[in-house]
Amino acid sequence: MQHRKLFSAIQGALLTSTFFSPALTHAASGDDAVLSTVKVVEKDVVESTLINQGKPASTGKLGISVQDTPASIAVIDKSFIADTGAKNIQDALLYTAGVQSGNYGFDTRGDWAVVRGLDASFYQDGLRTIYGYYNSARTNAYALERLEVLKGPSSTLYGQSELGGIVNAVSKLPQAQRQGEVWAQVGSFDRRQIAGDVTGPLTADGTWLYRAVALTRDSDTQVDHVNDDGYVIAPSLTWKPQEGTTLTLLVNRQEDEGQVSAQFLPSKGTIDPAPRGRLDTDTFVGEPGWDRYDTERTDVTLFVDQALSEQWKASLTARHTESSVEVREHWAVIPGLPDDAGNIGRTIYSADTETNIDSFDLRTAGHFEFGPTRHTLAIGVDYQDALWETDNVGYGDGGPINLYDPVYDNLQAALLVTGDANDNRIRQTGLYVMDHIEMDRFIISAALRYDDSKSTTLAVVGANTTAHDKETTGRIGLMYKFDNGISPYISYAEAFVPNLGADTSGGPGSGKTLDPTTGKQNEAGLKYLAPAQDLSIAFAWFDIEQENHVGDGLTPGGASQTGATVEGWELEVKKSWGPVEVVANYTDLDARDESIDERLSAVAEKFGSVWTKYELANGFRFGLGLRYTGDTVGYGGSPVIDSVTQYDAMLGYAFGNWDFSLDGKNLGDEVYVSWCRYEGADCGYGERRTWSGNVRYKF
Repeated sequence: MQHRKLFSAIQGALLTSTFFSPALTHAASGDDAVLSTVKVVEKDVVESTLINQGKPASTGKLGISVQDTPASIAVIDKSFIADTGAKNIQDALLYTAGVQSGNYGFDTRGDWAVVRGLDASFYQDGLRTIYGYYNSARTNAYALERLEVLKGPSSTLYGQSELGGIVNAVSKLPQAQRQGEVWAQVGSFDRRQIAGDVTGPLTADGTWLYRAVALTRDSDTQVDHVNDDGYVIAPSLTWKPQEGTTLTLLVNRQEDEGQVSAQFLPSKGTIDPAPRGRLDTDTFVGEPGWDRYDTERTDVTLFVDQALSEQWKASLTARHTESSVEVREHWAVIPGLPDDAGNIGRTIYSADTETNIDSFDLRTAGHFEFGPTRHTLAIGVDYQDALWETDNVGYGDGGPINLYDPVYDNLQAALLVTGDANDNRIRQTGLYVMDHIEMDRFIISAALRYDDSKSTTLAVVGANTTAHDKETTGRIGLMYKFDNGISPYISYAEAFVPNLGADTSGGPGSGKTLDPTTGKQNEAGLKYLAPAQDLSIAFAWFDIEQENHVGDGLTPGGASQTGATVEGWELEVKKSWGPVEVVANYTDLDARDESIDERLSAVAEKFGSVWTKYELANGFRFGLGLRYTGDTVGYGGSPVIDSVTQYDAMLGYAFGNWDFSLDGKNLGDEVYVSWCRYEGADCGYGERRTWSGNVRYKF
């Protein structure tokens, strides 16, 4: 396989590049609006530890610390991602308050998470990465410096964003200090991976800086005949031609090869009893050698920071993305139940999708004082143009299979009737202004935004349909800072998400263009950061109302609109006792589909986790984690999927430049169903026990 061939090539390239040396922190991302302090603030962000509430997050766009922002923001640093053995973004979010990560179980296609019971939008470096479904490669977590989660409606900052919030991935960019690592990993299901990350100056005066990140992986999975192979190469170059000017170019190229791990197994044999017992989690209903889910993606991103004065600067992030996905797949018929012997029909499916995205975010930001108030102000414009084209789409009768004793070589490709599908395009322009105001102990954070969006369905047959939506959204928060580190706050935020396509529910309004999803959130919370920054507490109560949500529907592929409400609270506590670090969180919410007055499907209403790490003076360290996910339901309130508790662990040892570690997830090897579509339909298994052994050489 091409990924195996890349092992030696990437390792050699990384090792021979270590004579280069140091780099700018993430200055080009525009995380800080104060020109005179940008290097200090950015350096703190990159070197953030577990307790990072006193440091800024780029999702806020103003360089204001999380502690001083009257909104809920979580930051997951790359060191925490490594400690917990996260293989992807979905894994990295498992210990985050308000975030139910992996709610659709084990899935090789992408990262799934709901924030405060609702879908979240995925961004990278402040620009949206996901449009539509299953049309891009999964972002590789090793190429990231950190993850940031802005919880709740965020349209004022990002335009088209789901009401759950924003998951923003921050890329690794050149650093001003020579450093790097080479990493080798082996693990469950014949997982083999090698990676490297090196950075530093190309010139003695630091005018030119570089970074090279690369990873290649060859791996099987818990499902028979399903692989998870891939590679990513992400070189970046920074140029500082003069004081106050920084330009960085990042190229991210990745390919993934495998199959769809979600086999959409029937409820009979997974959550419901069957004469032949429970289906194995390794059950594969496709055809080996024909089924595939192959993706590739190329991003070219430009970051520019330009000083305008001592207090003002202009920042630009611009990206061009090209991605493609080739799908060949079988699944057990939906809805459908096997006979007592385990025989069931299959659906055969194919689709090829190509996506092109052009986007940018340009803003001017700075500080000024007006009377007794101190302002951090930003005025900006962003733009996104995304086109995804789909052809070779087809469904057919895939032939029968026995789920307990599958016999393959029964490919029915001749019955697969393919053709073009409708293409889709979104064009959106947004204008926004944000002002963070400090007056004595009070903080007022306000933002206003105007969006002009066109969502077009390019029809294969008949006329194209375009929804032209214009929306003004706002956000405002008030905080009071006590001397003892306690900061209570209240906030209000709105969201706006254009929708493609038409209502296909068959009921009233069927056939009409889908209205945009809108919503609002009221939030009240309290943040605490100890003076020694060894303890942080974040509590929030929230009430979200969503209108024109595109509902689950009883028919796969169907679309109808309804309302949803979510009310709940979340608590996160982080504490450090020298060599001991603990992060604990719990979330409790009531999330309901208003049209049927039932719980939202695949949403746990109670979940929490605890992670503890202890570093000994002799170089050893160990970590223990507990994750609890409450019960969930399918669409319409049934079936009810039982709660699950899982345990994770890590053991490591470091000496000199070497670091060795062993990590494991779901140590008890819980076999559990993580979701079901609706009563009598299909279900999906969660991830089984996995482990990985790691060797890192750092320099």
